[in-house]
Amino acid sequence: MVICTLSSKQVQLMRNSFNLHLRLVCLNCMLLIAGCSDNNHSEKNVVQQQPAPIRHQDRFGRYDSIGNLGGKPVSIPSGVVFTWVRYIGDPGDFDSSIKAQLYNRPPVTYQLPIESFGFQYRLTDGAVKASSEQTDADYMHDNITLIPKMKPFPWGHVIVYNIVDLNKPRNYNLALEESLQATKKVYHFNYIEQSDPVYGLIYLKANNGIDPSTNKPWQEDTSGPDIFISKNKNGEIKTYIKCDFIGKVQYCYHLFYIDNNIHVTIYISYNRVYLKLWQQTEKNITAILNSWIVTNDGKLIKKQAGKI
Repeated sequence: MVICTLSSKQVQLMRNSFNLHLRLVCLNCMLLIAGCSDNNHSEKNVVQQQPAPIRHQDRFGRYDSIGNLGGKPVSIPSGVVFTWVRYIGDPGDFDSSIKAQLYNRPPVTYQLPIESFGFQYRLTDGAVKASSEQTDADYMHDNITLIPKMKPFPWGHVIVYNIVDLNKPRNYNLALEESLQATKKVYHFNYIEQSDPVYGLIYLKANNGIDPSTNKPWQEDTSGPDIFISKNKNGEIKTYIKCDFIGKVQYCYHLFYIDNNIHVTIYISYNRVYLKLWQQTEKNITAILNSWIVTNDGKLIKKQAGKI
């Protein structure tokens, strides 16, 4: 066996080489750490450079829901919204898929498009129900005192739907045509336009035959509700209403377009007693939505409906 003996000078050179290598490794680690820190710092700066949108509050400290509705930035009072505001891309309420569970909504800004939301509207005076306000107490009182007695309930449930694709027809012509064709195909009867308008609306009544037991027209409104429409000067149906016509409590299901300052379609259901107010209802709801429009950076333009 051969034993190699290193001189003290060789040992010292090896130690110096090892120390130099160790220092280089440490220096490299420090540079990597510094680089990571710089990246994190830069990312924080980018985030900090994007200011949070202005969020308005009501007198109870509740923050408004914000987003883009019909091409306009809006700030909707929290107390007004029935359930919640849905944004385009949000999963459905009962969507339990993996995709829905992993969905991460983009930051909510005045540019994030809203899909839909709802609120309660009083037909008699155009008020908006806001939780914890007098209108909330009024709504509960009317529920308790009017509904059990089957008296007309003055509140309507409103749903606002955003119109994103402005290239699609913004009228109910096709909807009415398809409804009439389906009625004829499935139930084998037609609708007949009545000679006299009702509250300025074109009135279409189902010609669903004679009930042999009474020798009178069938009194059945599930398949053949009364239909009321309003057209603009171009023949486009902008208002489309279906109403019950039998029973102690008869409801109307009212669709209309708002297509001037903001592009949305509205659904509202209410007691048929208030059908006569259809024009004022459309005007009031339009004004309510316009009151929630803000500047691009979120500054209020008008007094918001639903806030004291």
